[in-house]
Amino acid sequence: MNIHIVCPFYREYLLPTLIKYLEPMNIIFHPVVLPTEKVPMQRDWIIPLTADIKAYAIAYEKLNAFIERYPIADDDYYGFMGDDDMYSPGFFDVIRQQTANILVYSLYRGDSVPECDPEKHPTYALIMRQLQDMQVCNIGLLQYIVKGHILRQTRFNSNHKWGDGMYAEDLRNKFPNEIKFLPDLFAYGNYFQPGRFTLNGPEYV
Repeated sequence: MNIHIVCPFYREYLLPTLIKYLEPMNIIFHPVVLPTEKVPMQRDWIIPLTADIKAYAIAYEKLNAFIERYPIADDDYYGFMGDDDMYSPGFFDVIRQQTANILVYSLYRGDSVPECDPEKHPTYALIMRQLQDMQVCNIGLLQYIVKGHILRQTRFNSNHKWGDGMYAEDLRNKFPNEIKFLPDLFAYGNYFQPGRFTLNGPEYV
C-alpha cells in the first residue's frame, strides 16, 4: 500500500522546504500545477500533474483534475494538503497501521493569527471524534485520507471556497460506516505561514 498526498501547488518558493520535511515520510507527493507554474521536480517520489483549468476555486479544481486524470490504485491511501501545510512527526507511521477506507483526524492551527492570513483562521484545534464533527467550517482539506476506490467516487465543489468542508460532508453522508476517527493524530494547518506557529515552528530552507 502506497500513501499519496495530492497538493494544489503554487508556492514555488516553499518547494525546498516541503522536500526537506516530506522526503523522510516515505510518501508519494503529487503537486498539481497550472501550465504557467513551472516547478522543477527532481525526486522519484514526487510525481506532478499539470492541469490547464479555469474555475472559481482553482485549488479544488486542481484536485478534481488529479482524480479524473491520474491512475488511482483502489487500495492505496490518498490524502490532500495545501502547499503550506505539514504533518506531525510519526504521522504516517500511524496511517500505515490502518485499514479503514476513510481516515479522519485532528488539526493543529498554530498559536497565533498572523496579519498575512487573509482568512484570519483562528488557532483552536479541530478535533475529529464523530460524524457530527465533519461539517463545513469545522474540518479542513488536510484532515482526511481515503482509499483509492473511494476517491474515484468523489469530487470537490470548485464553485465554493468551502469545498474542503463540503467534501468532508459528502464523505460523511455517503460512506458513514467506512470512516475511522483518529482524534489523537494531528496534522498542522498553514504550518509554513509566517507567524502562525511561533512555538517550535518550522525550519525553512
